[in-house]
Amino acid sequence: MKATSESARSGRPLGFDRSEALTRLMTLFWETGFERVTQQQMAAATGLSTSSLYNTFGTKAEIYREAMDDYLLRMRAVLEPLEDGVRGREDVLETLTRVADVLDSAYGRFGCMATTAMTAPADEYVVTATERYRERIRAAFRAVAERARDLGENVRDPVTTANLMTAALLGTLTVARAAPDSPELAAQLRALRDFVNGWRSP
Repeated sequence: MKATSESARSGRPLGFDRSEALTRLMTLFWETGFERVTQQQMAAATGLSTSSLYNTFGTKAEIYREAMDDYLLRMRAVLEPLEDGVRGREDVLETLTRVADVLDSAYGRFGCMATTAMTAPADEYVVTATERYRERIRAAFRAVAERARDLGENVRDPVTTANLMTAALLGTLTVARAAPDSPELAAQLRALRDFVNGWRSP
């Protein structure tokens, strides 16, 4: 009875899982974008009334910030080979495989939540979060390019290589959302892999 009473007072359904609800909200913002998401959509995604939604998560902007943080945390697995690897070319190819896996998944048509937010940031918090994410990608590519060079692979300038790879990856993720069925998407991924395969030692 106590759990039922607490659920009734909070307005949340019995067995409500905040983490699961946040994942649903993250997916909603990822697919729809901040501006287009409505209160009704957020309530439907979580099974909460509007008042319970805001009591649980805060304002729409606060929900979006938390959803973005959740998304960026999940993307850690994609960047892991770059940031934690000990190889060069192979680590980049593994990351590109993970990117391709995401784009081939049910979420692939959504593109990259962070990249989408860079073009239409909701507030200063999101601006800062996405800038840090972009710089994290650039730093990861620079680190792996330096590893590759130190291993004797054909990388002459890690800084330029990192800038090129960052721009190419973010561009590919933008295409993934704008034109998910376009042959251009697969062509860009192949071009990235071909470029990295060019690092092979002579």
